[in-house]
Amino acid sequence: MKHLNLFFAACLLSLGLQAETVWHNPQTEKLTGVNNVHNQGFNEGNYQRLPASAEAIVRKPVWSLSRHSAGLAVRFRTDAKDITVRYGVTGGWNMPHMPTTGVSGLDLYRVNADGSHDFCAGTYRFADTARYKYKNDLQMVQGPVEYVLYLPLYNGVKWLEVGVDESCSFSFIAADPKVRPVVVYGTSCTQGACSSRPGNAWTNILNRRLHVPVINLGFSGNGIMEPEMIEQLAAINARVYVLDNLPNLDHFTEDTITHRVVYAVHRLRKTSNAPIVLVEHPGYSSDKTNIERHNSYRMTNRALSAAYKQLRSEKVKGLYYVTSAQLNYDPDGIVDVVHPNDIAMRNEADGITPTLKKVLKKYKN
Repeated sequence: MKHLNLFFAACLLSLGLQAETVWHNPQTEKLTGVNNVHNQGFNEGNYQRLPASAEAIVRKPVWSLSRHSAGLAVRFRTDAKDITVRYGVTGGWNMPHMPTTGVSGLDLYRVNADGSHDFCAGTYRFADTARYKYKNDLQMVQGPVEYVLYLPLYNGVKWLEVGVDESCSFSFIAADPKVRPVVVYGTSCTQGACSSRPGNAWTNILNRRLHVPVINLGFSGNGIMEPEMIEQLAAINARVYVLDNLPNLDHFTEDTITHRVVYAVHRLRKTSNAPIVLVEHPGYSSDKTNIERHNSYRMTNRALSAAYKQLRSEKVKGLYYVTSAQLNYDPDGIVDVVHPNDIAMRNEADGITPTLKKVLKKYKN
């Protein structure tokens, strides 16, 4: 009995000494005017991709999709080896062709001194409150290190907290409004369908490769280059614009597509000298078995090529062009008809990276 009492006493002492988790909220732990949400074009500090003023301007589906947190990230520094993230979302956990980890999940990367990123695999649970737990006990350096946390691709974030042991240091890293971003406007493929997890979306791959903010303005089924959205792009002081809209324009006529591209470039040039990258349609998985799909994506690429030639003839400066061959999609990299899996996401990033690196080197300001 004496030994048993000593055992229970030791257990109670251990529980009493166990440190508590301190939870940190990026929306509340900030100074006035500071934004702890990265890759956001409008610096409002929430988890949305368009400013509040856009609700009365853009179409309802675009506004609804803008409340998904695709491409957004939170950065912080900590010396904690155990990190927990808990958060609430606004919609359903998954879709028929896209897993919960891609639709509603998170991705954590450790940022090294040379700018490289190490993936941190976490255990996760999706219930009323989603929760990821990370154990990062293979530290290459002593003291606090930087992490980047990518947010869900196809869901909205109601709230989010990062938890570490109370004995550990922790601080959020604010977004620097002076750093001009790469702004990508496009479709569901841009938004992130159908990555298995957020870090594999091609805009997030570019973010890690290029070491600059990359703003994801992909709107599933709704990236149709309407004037109201071009105005939203023009309001961002971009370093580069990437227009990747063709998969959402295949139901328009060839002339209409050409006109929309030309209009978009002219409008952006009114307020910005930033280079503009035009991206072809990557193709369909059924291109060799379905004549309608076969003809459709070739039509959109002809229209884009015509727009590019017209703009060049008008002496529009700073135009760049990425072909479908450079994107290197194939049926094994497509989940259904057009949405890329992780293979094609990597291929798209590989196809666009050389152009963006050249552009960023040439246009340093």
